[in-house]
Amino acid sequence: MEKFPVQMINLNTPNGSNDVALLDGGYQNTEPKQLNIATPLVLAFICVVGFAGNVLVIAVLINKTRKGRTSMINSLILNLSAADLLIMAFCVPFRAVAYSRPVWTLGWFTCNTVDWFLQSCMAAKSFTLATLAKACFMYVSHPSKQVQIRHQKVAVLIVCIWALAFILSAPHWITASVSSESKKPMCVLDWPQRASKFLAVFAKLYPALVYCLPVICTFAYHWKAFWRCKRRGAKNQNLRNQIRGKRLNDMLFGVSLAFATMCAPEWVVWLWIRHIHKDDPSPPAAFVLFSQVLVFSISSVNPLIFVVRSEEFKEGFMGVWKRLISSKPRTSPSLSGAQPEPPRSESLPTNQYQQEKAVQVPDSDIAQENAESPTNKTDNIVLSDMEQFWEERHKAVASVEEDPIPWEHQSGSDAPCPDTGNKM
Repeated sequence: MEKFPVQMINLNTPNGSNDVALLDGGYQNTEPKQLNIATPLVLAFICVVGFAGNVLVIAVLINKTRKGRTSMINSLILNLSAADLLIMAFCVPFRAVAYSRPVWTLGWFTCNTVDWFLQSCMAAKSFTLATLAKACFMYVSHPSKQVQIRHQKVAVLIVCIWALAFILSAPHWITASVSSESKKPMCVLDWPQRASKFLAVFAKLYPALVYCLPVICTFAYHWKAFWRCKRRGAKNQNLRNQIRGKRLNDMLFGVSLAFATMCAPEWVVWLWIRHIHKDDPSPPAAFVLFSQVLVFSISSVNPLIFVVRSEEFKEGFMGVWKRLISSKPRTSPSLSGAQPEPPRSESLPTNQYQQEKAVQVPDSDIAQENAESPTNKTDNIVLSDMEQFWEERHKAVASVEEDPIPWEHQSGSDAPCPDTGNKM
């Protein structure tokens, strides 16, 4: 059985390299001192970019859910962005504080929790990417069918992913403690002697369960989906869905490749520290810092991959950004001096019988006022046939309206010849 390091290494070494194997929750003996300022600034930039990007991704996915576009793939991408958001909110700030100070000042609870929570989120992301790759393969295999399940099943799947991640990373809570040796409180790794056998098995199985196996499954499903897209010809009726499936596979493959590549240095450090002997050299401090910065950078790289590789996310980002820009309050028409637009008049019916029923005869006083008003003289120059007919009816003399023989007053050749009673 391998021997695990215990708290016997001097924490006050001048070069600060031999104590890397013990420090937890962030490297606290940064050399040179300029890194005490540069490293927190880099982490702050990563935190802001990652937090904003993942919030936009979640907003786009929630907007799709409101429109009824719920699917297995969208739910898993939402879970992946939620894990990145939790890392940005609860892990990066504490690591930045740890890098900026030579001693641990965040208390025992943070020392026991910060690394455990980070490992849990990374394990949840690894399991989510493997499940996403399988869902993508199912979509590519049957492009005409959306990979949709019920909301209850999606919730159960996500809960199982997070529960497995928290349980597998639980030993990180046990091995972290605050040490006060050399009058300097440090957050260190302390392996209990009574649990040495369990921790030896854990040091071998944990990387295989949360990194190696999920990554292998992820790339296997992406490879199968890639060959499935390549074998399908253009004569298929579902060509459009095939193109969408290929783009989806390319996008998720880019996310998985970035995760596997940027997490690899951190796992090298993790295995190096937990399989080191007392007199063996520990990993260099610069390599430790570089590996942890890469792990945190994944959360800010994923939203960029979504925007570059997906037109739907790009349009969703632009829509959310336009809503944020156009959220200024509008001025009222009375303050701005603009006249309100008149209501649009409904189109008149084309049938003559319906026109006669629709036209109403105004009162004589109102008609006389409208006739005498100067606006009507200038505006109502051209009248329609029905309006001209009723206008002439109101301007006619009452005696003419009551005349029993109106054809006597007609002029022209159209007037009929009256019967005078004289016979030839």
